[in-house]
Amino acid sequence: MRKLIAAMLLAGTATTIAAATAPAQEAPAAARTWGADKAAGGRELDAMWPRVAQPDDQVGIRGVFRFALESAGLNWRPERIAPALDLARRMQDLDPASKTYGNFRWRYGQSAVFDVNGVEFSMFQAGLMHRLFGDRLPADARTKLEALIDTGIEGMQRHPVKLDYTNIYLTQAANLILCGEAANRPEIAAQGYARLDAWLAFTAEHGVTEFDSPTYYGIDIEALAAIARYAARAEGRAQAAVALRYFWADVAANWWAPGDRLGGANARSYDYLWGRGYLEAQTWPAGWLRALPELEGAGWIAGPRANLVSMLDAAEWGPDQEQADALRRQVPRTVVQKWGAEPERIATQYVGRSFSLGSAGAGRGGDDRMLVGNIGNSPDFAQMILFMDGRGDPFGRNKQAERQGAMKALHLVPFLATVQRGPEILQLLAAGPGIEMKNGDKLDRLLTQFTIPAQAEIWVGDKRVQPGTPQTPTRIPAGALVSVRWKDAVIGLRILLATAATSEGGGAAIELVREKVGDPASRLTIVHAAHEPTGQGLAALWLRGAEGIDARSFARWRKAFAAAEAHVEQHGGVVRLDVAGTRGPMRIEADPTHGNRIRTEGAEPAPKLLSVNGREVGYPILTRAARRIVQ
Repeated sequence: MRKLIAAMLLAGTATTIAAATAPAQEAPAAARTWGADKAAGGRELDAMWPRVAQPDDQVGIRGVFRFALESAGLNWRPERIAPALDLARRMQDLDPASKTYGNFRWRYGQSAVFDVNGVEFSMFQAGLMHRLFGDRLPADARTKLEALIDTGIEGMQRHPVKLDYTNIYLTQAANLILCGEAANRPEIAAQGYARLDAWLAFTAEHGVTEFDSPTYYGIDIEALAAIARYAARAEGRAQAAVALRYFWADVAANWWAPGDRLGGANARSYDYLWGRGYLEAQTWPAGWLRALPELEGAGWIAGPRANLVSMLDAAEWGPDQEQADALRRQVPRTVVQKWGAEPERIATQYVGRSFSLGSAGAGRGGDDRMLVGNIGNSPDFAQMILFMDGRGDPFGRNKQAERQGAMKALHLVPFLATVQRGPEILQLLAAGPGIEMKNGDKLDRLLTQFTIPAQAEIWVGDKRVQPGTPQTPTRIPAGALVSVRWKDAVIGLRILLATAATSEGGGAAIELVREKVGDPASRLTIVHAAHEPTGQGLAALWLRGAEGIDARSFARWRKAFAAAEAHVEQHGGVVRLDVAGTRGPMRIEADPTHGNRIRTEGAEPAPKLLSVNGREVGYPILTRAARRIVQ
């Protein structure tokens, strides 16, 4: 099937590239604008100018290009664009013998290129600037921009990107198209179109690998929007529009409307508690947010920027409203999607009226969230997330600098096995010596964290409880049912297994804590090891959600879930979990030490790509659209 789709998508790519001045394709009409004011935008650029004119070590290359692009977009003090591009040139590796020739230092004060993605983020802005504002640039600025693009093309040639690195792969494809056409180099643009073809074929088989990322779906949509709106080849624009339709179907299906955000498990989020990110650059103009978002400032020169929206406007592409409305109206709905080749690379979310629960079957990296719950009726409710922690950082506040200077809070990536059926999840996590895991070097503790929004009631068994403090935590008895309730919705969890990762072994302590007054969430913590673990820590949890629950039915619901049959066995390193789910038995059998998911049973049926309530919605988008492109 992959070969068939690839052949369909590749058809016609030998077409001669039209001039880069081909008419832009109109994006779907935005529901709202950013409300920017040109004069205020000019003042914001004026405030940034001193750091462009005399850069300090922390000035970032993305901010330099953004200053130039926004200046061109507003046509504000155009004489400053050339000096800004001179600064970008000083940050570019100009040594032809270097592996990173044509790439950019992430920050001005760095001695070399440490983040090779710098060329993709830089050339995206350069390509847009040339395509949209090239004719209005002063002659010296245009010459400097074209020199940066010419060398940047070589930088991208020296930066191979894997197909599953979704946001950088798509950004590079868009850059090769726009920059190749800007430089009148059809062979370079052809590489970009070929990358788009390859990504569509790959995705039609495996799904989006950086799935439902609150941060990088914004980058993905921007890159595809740039192709759909500005590429010279009509078939390339059509292919990008196909991909955008698929992304928006995914976003609509997984949208948790009460919280104005994606609801389920996701790859690559830098916001532990809220799941906010650069996708809001698209969901705000789509009309899906109640409040104007404060977009992340990665790469910006510090200072106000609310009125600098030329790039946001240029790379915006909204949903097919009829498709999105049809998906979002289905409540409750169960969404299942592929995000890779392996059978465990599945994400599932149950979206109800008053709660949602989502999970994934395996981990990817330390910025993923592989179990996410939602409750409440506004974005003010923090999300419920479950993860293993080796740093004592339940809310992702303790960010650490990576080599290129980016500040990130990365958690452990343990062994993980999951079964989800509707509003029930059975999940096993394991970490410690002898278990392969990412971000597991030099652990100073081993914890399993579950966050709970501050507005919700917390019940242990039949009693409502209050969180303790770090000094005096509320102890949770082993095997107790913990229920998180808000109005008519409840998400309950039973901790079926919690082992100490110490030489003594035995059961791990479980505590409920509010870190400090005013925190938006509490934490339910399994303390596998308060210090460096010397053994393996295992956690098995069974979660169940329900809504339409009043006080009387809440008591019955607690009694039924607490009494539901559950069995745990451990033998020879193999863990077996069996529970009586409301829709049938659920089972996990796994050997964490050897990374082996021996058996998972009782989950939702796997889709071809993306299904909603058992109906495949993703695969037809790509295949039917591919046929139309060929025709």
